[in-house]
Amino acid sequence: MRVVADTGPLVAAANRRERAHVLAAALVIELGRDLVIPEPVLVEVDQLVRRRVGPAVARGLLASVAARAFDVRFSSPGLLRRAVEIDAQYADLDLGYADATVMALAEREDLPILTFDFEHFRATRPERGFWQLLVDERQYAEATTR
Repeated sequence: MRVVADTGPLVAAANRRERAHVLAAALVIELGRDLVIPEPVLVEVDQLVRRRVGPAVARGLLASVAARAFDVRFSSPGLLRRAVEIDAQYADLDLGYADATVMALAEREDLPILTFDFEHFRATRPERGFWQLLVDERQYAEATTR
């Protein structure tokens, strides 16, 4: 099952100090090449991992991406346009380009989303239906309160 990855779970998988590290790491390992990472998310993850964990870990993550451990998606003009539309539609949430690209890609390819940002992904909707979230709030709470 292919799944679009948001920033939070990828950072948590790389950072042992994150509350959701065990959950995130297990999911990232399980999904492997079925994990679809939009390039804006990869940029955000690189910046956060460098700051919170260190440059060596960030370089290791980038090396695994370059070795095709995951499916990185680069923005097409259509995907960029849709991400900009989503960001504008939900301007009051201040989603940003990375979240809006996750949404646009999940919408276009009808894929579930791996995110821990329940606030933004519950407050928004694709053109039809609701976002399919791989992890829900209950699962996240159970995994992070142990």
